Amino acid sequence: MKIHKRILNLSAWLAVLAVFFIPGTLNNNNETLRTEYGFPLRFLTDYHVSNSNGSTWFISDMYINLLVYFVNVLLIYAGIHVIVYIKKRLTQNSVE
Repeated sequence: MKIHKRILNLSAWLAVLAVFFIPGTLNNNNETLRTEYGFPLRFLTDYHVSNSNGSTWFISDMYINLLVYFVNVLLIYAGIHVIVYIKKRLTQNSVE
């Protein structure tokens, strides 16, 4: 099976850009308040802590699950690949 690098690159960027353009889910389960981002699976969690030990880093209260990110990339890759395949089959049948 051939891996299309262009589609893989596009799916990796779409997974990252989903964090910025798709609203997150706010959770409060008797713990700290957190917001989860990502599509279709949530891979980035931002914890809203009142005292973050005096850290000035933006990502000090964030958790990034890279395994779920790579699963997102694979799911988006499969979706784009199916769309391209269907488009190719439809245009091929209309020409004949």
